[in-house]
Amino acid sequence: MSKPYHLERHEGSCAAPFSARPARPFDQRTQVSGVAVVHVSGDIDFREMVEIKQEIGRFLMADKKNVVLNLAQVDHVNYLSIGVLIGSLKILRGAGGDLKLAGMQPQVKIIFQAVGMDQFFEDYATVEEAVESFGEEWMGMEERPQ
Repeated sequence: MSKPYHLERHEGSCAAPFSARPARPFDQRTQVSGVAVVHVSGDIDFREMVEIKQEIGRFLMADKKNVVLNLAQVDHVNYLSIGVLIGSLKILRGAGGDLKLAGMQPQVKIIFQAVGMDQFFEDYATVEEAVESFGEEWMGMEERPQ
C-alpha cells in the first residue's frame, strides 16, 4: 500500500506549494543546474508510475529535457510498471535530453535488474552525481566505470 504524499514545487530558490494529492508519488520537484529533478517516495505501482511519466511530460512541455528521478526514498517498484519509464526515456532522448535515476535502494535496483531495465537507464548514487553526468556520453552498463 502506498504512503500518503505531498507535492511541493521548487524552482531555483523559490517555492510555490501545490495542493496536497494523496495519490501522487512525489515529495517535491526541483531544478538543479537546468536539470529537472523529481523526488519520489514510497511504493510505486503502475498508476503512480503513469503519474511520474505525466510529470516528466510536463517538464518536457516546459522545455526541460534532462530529468533525474530521485528514488532514494522508494521502498518498492512494481516490476510491471518500470516499462512505463521506457516511453519517457525514448521521448526525452528523442528530444535531445535524457532520464537518469539516482539513489536507488538495493531492493529497487534488484527489481530493475531482474526485468532487464538496468541496461536502459543510468543510475547514480546521488542526485548530484546524476545532475553532473549530463553532457557525458553513456555507453551502457558495461562501459560505465564502477
